[in-house]
Amino acid sequence: MDISNEANMDPFSIGPTTIIGRTIAFRILCCKSVSKLRHKLFRFIVNFLRGARAFLSPFVSWLHPRNPQGILVMVTMMAFTLNRYTSLKAKAEMAYRRKFWRNMMRAALTYEEWSHAAKMLDKETLKVHETDLFDVELVRNKLEELKHRRHEGSLRDIIFCMRADLVRNLGNMCNPELHKGRLHVPRLIKEYIDEVSTQLRMVCDTDTEELSLEEKLSFMHETRHAFGRTALLLSGGASLGAFHLGVVKTLVEHKMLPRIIAGSSVGSVMCAVVGTRSWPELQSFFEGSWHALQFFDQMGGIFTTVKRVMTQGAVHEIQHLQWKLRNLTNNLTFQEAFDITGRILGITVCSPRKHEPPRCLNYLTSPHVVIWSAVTASCAFPGLFEAQELMAKDRTGEIVPYHPPFNLDPEESSVASVRRWRDGSLEMDLPMIQLKELFNVNHFIVSQANPHIAPLLRMKEFVRASGGRFAAKV
Repeated sequence: MDISNEANMDPFSIGPTTIIGRTIAFRILCCKSVSKLRHKLFRFIVNFLRGARAFLSPFVSWLHPRNPQGILVMVTMMAFTLNRYTSLKAKAEMAYRRKFWRNMMRAALTYEEWSHAAKMLDKETLKVHETDLFDVELVRNKLEELKHRRHEGSLRDIIFCMRADLVRNLGNMCNPELHKGRLHVPRLIKEYIDEVSTQLRMVCDTDTEELSLEEKLSFMHETRHAFGRTALLLSGGASLGAFHLGVVKTLVEHKMLPRIIAGSSVGSVMCAVVGTRSWPELQSFFEGSWHALQFFDQMGGIFTTVKRVMTQGAVHEIQHLQWKLRNLTNNLTFQEAFDITGRILGITVCSPRKHEPPRCLNYLTSPHVVIWSAVTASCAFPGLFEAQELMAKDRTGEIVPYHPPFNLDPEESSVASVRRWRDGSLEMDLPMIQLKELFNVNHFIVSQANPHIAPLLRMKEFVRASGGRFAAKV
């Protein structure tokens, strides 16, 4: 008999599947009648209520008006609940205010707005134990020693004491948690810095036979070398590089601009402006019509742009940018700018060649290169501008190629190609290592305008905050 066409049925269960359900079903089946089941349920409920009454009767008696202990317990519990609710509400309001002032700091357009928001945030923030962030005892001890030396009045003792232990990060004073988002540094650190500044002025301004001018210069030079220097770094970032203007303007207004400034791509434009102007010229520059500067010309029609892309591999003509930079920098070289302003200017460029490393151009590595040429090369992003050849001044002051192809026979055609350079942010956006090696820089003020760096910085903060084995190396 063929049974292949018969329907198949999956196994299924009848009745409850859980242990409790099966127990109840078993008790129901064991009952002789429904009335007996009702009687058992009624007895179970009555016994349960009697047990609950016996258990809760002591607690209910506490709430009787004639029982002062119970009333006291009830009032205490109500007070604790209200206090808990009030504290949670106050914490929530404080957290909301802190978030508000942080947003105001991020949206501030001027330093005054930022400082006001930072001051209000400092009021709303719970005071942290500064002893957990830096060595208070060490800094206080060093401060007392410096004051004692100053009161004694011996310049040689002052010099001996400062040369012995004058370092930038004494007792972890440079801990970012002490300064991030805060308007003022801790009072002890400020007193220490003020005392060091006072004693340095004493050594410089005191006219005495106890110290000669050569000894003072030697002390200042050696102390600066041990203490280190500060540099301002301006990253690339295309049109977002306009934020560098606000950073530099604020530093100039508060007379806190470092003597070393370096950058790449659009940051090199701002570096060139700062590095080629004296202090009065720099102040007047930000008071004038600097916001009207336009470094990029119109691209032209669609056919002109397509032709330029096909022939030169770039969207923009670089001649307009070169003309603007010539007027801004006055055809100065790195060495000439250093001699005029005393500031060290660094601009990074990289080579399209495979085996040539990026370079940080400055008055030591390339003193004769004209600054406008270095800036245009550092701004030559592939596809936007074509790679540029560096230009320099020869011994007579004429502008010539910095790396011309060398050939002993002028009649023989040169085989070597022209060395060109392009956007420095492609390989070395911030030349920290080069500045450390050349100028003993150990502290950096960084204006980072590249948006793709923000997630990496957030990740870095998270790793440092979480601690762990590799947190100190990040």
